[in-house]
Amino acid sequence: MAYHYKLETLLTVRRNFEEQCQQKLAHEIFVLENHRKYLGELQTQRFNLVNSFSEYKRKNMQAAMFSLYVEAIEQKDRQINFQHNAIAAQTRTVNTVRSELLEKVKARKIVERLKEKDYLAYTAEEFRKAQNENDELAVLRFNQENILSNGL
Repeated sequence: MAYHYKLETLLTVRRNFEEQCQQKLAHEIFVLENHRKYLGELQTQRFNLVNSFSEYKRKNMQAAMFSLYVEAIEQKDRQINFQHNAIAAQTRTVNTVRSELLEKVKARKIVERLKEKDYLAYTAEEFRKAQNENDELAVLRFNQENILSNGL
């Protein structure tokens, strides 16, 4: 008789939930890395803007151009600040999804441990049945040998 775990479908569902959560975590980490990469680009753009402003400032600069550079730098600072906030929010999202994944892994492992215990009980029962059959065969052989030895 082949072993069949009665909660196999539950185990499959839990594995599927875990896999979906892993995919969600991978996506959220990908988004977080993109936010960080964009922040690096913004910081590089701001650095280049400040350097360009410094070089242009050494020469005679018109007030309108000065105002334009200052506004552009302030705009980059606002974008960088916004990106820092986006990174913080995405980090919280990643941590939330990680904790969800941890819960899903724990739920799956619980069912897997139950399956292992059930399998051990099944193998012990099968061993016991085989041992009983062997004992019965030994008793039958002994009885047949006694009948044959006493009868002759």
